[in-house]
Amino acid sequence: MSPQSHQREPRTSPKQKNNVGGMKPTKGAIAKETLWTFLRLYLLLETISILNSFLFPVYGSLPASRYTWPLELTAFLVAGSVYRVCKGSSLVWSQWLSVLLLSIPTLQLYLFRFSGQLSASTGPLVSGLLTCFPLTLIGAVVANKRLARTIDKFGFDGRMPQIITTLVSLVAYKPPNFFTSLLFGTIFTKSRLAIYYLLAIPQILISPSKYLYLAALPVLHTTFLSDYSPLPYSSTLLNTTLQQHGYSLIARQESLTGYISVLDNNKDGFRVMRCDHSLLGGEWFPQPGYESQLREPVYAIFVMLEAVRLVQSVDDSENQQQIENIQKSALVVYLGKRGLGIGTTPTALIAHNIDTTIVEIDPTVHDFATRHFNLPSNHTPVIEDAIAFVERNRGKKKYGYIIHDVFTGGAEPIDLFTVDFLTGLKQMLTVDGVIAINYAGDLHLPSARTIILTILTVFPQCRLFRESPAPATPPQTDFTNLVLFCRIAPSAFTFRQPIKADFLNTQARKHHLLPRHEVDAAIFLGRGNGKGEQLVRRNNTYLLRESQLSGARGHWAVMRSVVPDAVWENW
Repeated sequence: MSPQSHQREPRTSPKQKNNVGGMKPTKGAIAKETLWTFLRLYLLLETISILNSFLFPVYGSLPASRYTWPLELTAFLVAGSVYRVCKGSSLVWSQWLSVLLLSIPTLQLYLFRFSGQLSASTGPLVSGLLTCFPLTLIGAVVANKRLARTIDKFGFDGRMPQIITTLVSLVAYKPPNFFTSLLFGTIFTKSRLAIYYLLAIPQILISPSKYLYLAALPVLHTTFLSDYSPLPYSSTLLNTTLQQHGYSLIARQESLTGYISVLDNNKDGFRVMRCDHSLLGGEWFPQPGYESQLREPVYAIFVMLEAVRLVQSVDDSENQQQIENIQKSALVVYLGKRGLGIGTTPTALIAHNIDTTIVEIDPTVHDFATRHFNLPSNHTPVIEDAIAFVERNRGKKKYGYIIHDVFTGGAEPIDLFTVDFLTGLKQMLTVDGVIAINYAGDLHLPSARTIILTILTVFPQCRLFRESPAPATPPQTDFTNLVLFCRIAPSAFTFRQPIKADFLNTQARKHHLLPRHEVDAAIFLGRGNGKGEQLVRRNNTYLLRESQLSGARGHWAVMRSVVPDAVWENW
């Protein structure tokens, strides 16, 4: 056939091709095919969400998630152009998608070793560009091809790429987490790597590839020879790596709130609990010849929280015996979202014969605190989200002391500092009760002022104390723990002088139990712009997200200064 005759030949539309032999696609069949394509896309987004979670132990959940949806959105937009350019190409995108699904985790894990040089600001972006972005891009091209081929049967051949790009971009804007929440903590391995492969395998079976042999080596290495594998003997591999940097692995497990592990520092002689890129607490090894009722805590802030027992009114004339009687009848609720940590504060309260209730969302944190840090069993454990617990019990149960100590993702969980949540806690305090609220963050950030202003609005009678003295020269960042001791009673309060029994025969409590470094609340109240300050409420927490991210990056830098990069990078 000559070129001229080919040009004169009438072009057959996709719709006509699909009607060859009198076979006309029904709307039901087309709708079914479209739904199937979107379900595959949904599964791919879930898989990429798990892949991104690999970054949480290395950068913290907030910095690691910063670029997730912008990169996915960009990939889908670029995919529309790639699809149009390569529309006539013989390249089978779905086959390469299968290869990438199996190979990408190896590259992701390899990039961890550069986290110290990249920092929490650029590290997640570089990792995302090299891993999640290409995987999303190819997956979006495959989805474009399938949807375009399906809907072309209606004759929308010219406009369909643009429509499809818009649709998949909207899907990518807020990736679903159904499989993530369903599988974490339920399958036998409890590993995000295992969940990743569990989600990837069905996609590979749907689109088998003749190039899968190219992924064999990465899969074998990641599964059988890396520290990150869920297989039992990989803990031995991890221990070998950590011991080169002075640490030993005692236990590890992936759980609801992230990667939880217990580590021993062999050089300095202490044990810590880790959750993703945060340390939840630690204690020193017992020293020969030194006896104490409890082990010495590494972090003084948890000792200072125990000062709720020392609070009394300025005009209080109670004697020591009356104080002891009050303590015995009090009930403490320890609120946690990764808040329990190793249990330093509740362990001391239990030692003082205080009936203690511990609310902790993560069962692994509670289990590790019990097994590896000697958290006493004579308390009431409530494994539940703190918000749900308070909502259910507000106004019904009353506690003499409440410890509000929460931390997640490298920053304060804003949902637990809203007017709604704090008001619920207020309704659970006895008339003369005391609440200690530990705020961990950069005091120079706007979010610090907003959160502290919210606390002071709900609890007008508060005193604020830093963990350590304020720097003589104001630094660019001021990341510290700030404890607010608050009461419902309107009268001023002070702290009684501790006696020997308060120290539980520990040096840390002798030096840090009584709060010393007081901060004038007016410092925070006077920072406003005078245009009507917003309090943190349930429906406006998004306003503090950017400030919260800055705080998380600051926390990342602090954590890297106390524990070597290699310990964070190998989990």
